[in-house]
Amino acid sequence: MATALGGRGALRLRLLLSALKSGTRVPLARPAAAFGTSVTSTKVAVNGVHLHYQRTGEGEHAVLLLPGMLGSGETDFGPQIKNLNKKLFTVVAWDPRGYGHSRPPDRDFPGDFFERDAKDAVDLMKTLKFKKISLLGWSDGGITALIAAAKYPSYIHKIVIWGANAYVTEEDEMMPEGKHNLHLRFANEFNKLVEDFLQ
Repeated sequence: MATALGGRGALRLRLLLSALKSGTRVPLARPAAAFGTSVTSTKVAVNGVHLHYQRTGEGEHAVLLLPGMLGSGETDFGPQIKNLNKKLFTVVAWDPRGYGHSRPPDRDFPGDFFERDAKDAVDLMKTLKFKKISLLGWSDGGITALIAAAKYPSYIHKIVIWGANAYVTEEDEMMPEGKHNLHLRFANEFNKLVEDFLQ
């Protein structure tokens, strides 16, 4: 079953948001051995289409990165592919059908496209022989992650989502520069929070 952010994770997120409001950068240290540069890129047949994905890391914990609308694993998650801890995680960044290198087919938007993407994502990871996975979903990828966690709770360990459809609070309006593309603009801090939460 998917786990919600709480306790220390929630505190760290509040501290990060506070730092974002003030413009302060939070230094994070990690041993160089945790970073690796070996990334494989290939396609595999899933549900009648050839899905492209990048894979890196050797950790037992599999993490799938789900990009936003019209994005790809590479465009939306470059810092995570490069810098998430390769000893702890096996990171897979996919291009949903019709996005990035997962073409053809061209992208279409039937009424159930989020559900289709959720099934494609889970079936991709099962095809790659992962027993259980966590999801990082950005924007539309966050919606896909929520649906996947709801439909496949025994297969999804944890989820991290941001930028998915939600309401905007007055506090959010006070930090317009801090609410978009956090995972790209503050990649080191974001990656550290994700790693701590997923462990």
